[in-house]
Amino acid sequence: MDSGLTNYREKWRARRQRVRLRRLPLVIAGALLLLAVAVVSARRHRPQLGAVAWVHGNGSRGLARLGLGEGAIAIAWEHGSVTAHAASTGSPLWRAPFDRAQQFDGPPTVAGDRIVLGGSDGAVWCLELKTGDPAWSFDTQTPVRSRPLVLDDRVYVGGDDGRLYCLRLTDGTLAWVYPPVDEADREAILGGPAAEKGTIVCGSCEGEAFGVDLATGAPRWRIALDGPVIAAVTLDHGLAYIAAENGIVRCVTVDKGQPVWERSLPFLVRQPVVVRNRRAFVLASDGTIYCVEPRTGRDLWRRKLRGRPTTSGVADNGRVYVGTSDGLVQALSLETGRTVWRWRPGTKPLGDLLIDREHLYCTTSAGRVFAVRIAP
Repeated sequence: MDSGLTNYREKWRARRQRVRLRRLPLVIAGALLLLAVAVVSARRHRPQLGAVAWVHGNGSRGLARLGLGEGAIAIAWEHGSVTAHAASTGSPLWRAPFDRAQQFDGPPTVAGDRIVLGGSDGAVWCLELKTGDPAWSFDTQTPVRSRPLVLDDRVYVGGDDGRLYCLRLTDGTLAWVYPPVDEADREAILGGPAAEKGTIVCGSCEGEAFGVDLATGAPRWRIALDGPVIAAVTLDHGLAYIAAENGIVRCVTVDKGQPVWERSLPFLVRQPVVVRNRRAFVLASDGTIYCVEPRTGRDLWRRKLRGRPTTSGVADNGRVYVGTSDGLVQALSLETGRTVWRWRPGTKPLGDLLIDREHLYCTTSAGRVFAVRIAP
């Protein structure tokens, strides 16, 4: 009896050993496959985000607002200074900053050989890009926190009085203002205007967006959104994308303001809609990125990030970039929303992200500006 049981146990052990030996090649192959995937993935992701090309700022001048163009980057510092640097190297274009006692709360615009920006004291400044010398200034008598739009020989900028000012680029004289100054004060314009098809479009904290004639300022249309519009309006191929803070995202025609589609999201929207490669991206305050078809508003994909967006979004041909409250700048695939890479600048990214062919430019809550090399 004992002999039979012993033989059974030996046979069972032998059989189990044979099964293990048969499985061993599969286990080894699986481990090698996982290792190969990890290596290939690491090699694929590593070139996507290169080293930091340059860093500027230490917080002594406050938060930074960026303007990019003509191979240069202009930085408006919160405590009243403006500096300009070569975009590729970060080397300063001027020996000394443009210093004024007022505070700069809005981003600058670089256009041609000029830098245009507004100040908290109501002045709109135009500086020479190469020297930093002031060309002219115009007093709106209200704080200016929106990004100016420079188009041909005109400057368009919104003020905290809810009016859109059109100035001549040559000397800063007033061409027109909308609404007229005899109307009652309105809520602030915080997002910069955009222009297309002879119409300039702007949103305001009044809870509306409007389109006016580019040359004369004559009103063309006005729509209500039942919530402040603090983000800049995005224009693309005859359509205007307007995001209200209450979560309403509306697409209308640029020339007449006719509705095309509307989405009502359950979260706040404080960042501009990003349009790239037949996709529109909406950044909600809970950290969800909605990718929609630009002409229908139909969902293509959505992705929930770990933090809420603290920067504007920006996109190139392959990726959409955003900074979040967990201290990360992230690149997501335009096609799928999959994370391509994450980068941590050390403190929370804050403000506008800007991009050119070589670098992604990011500001942080510590008053620093980063230029990071990215792969094409």
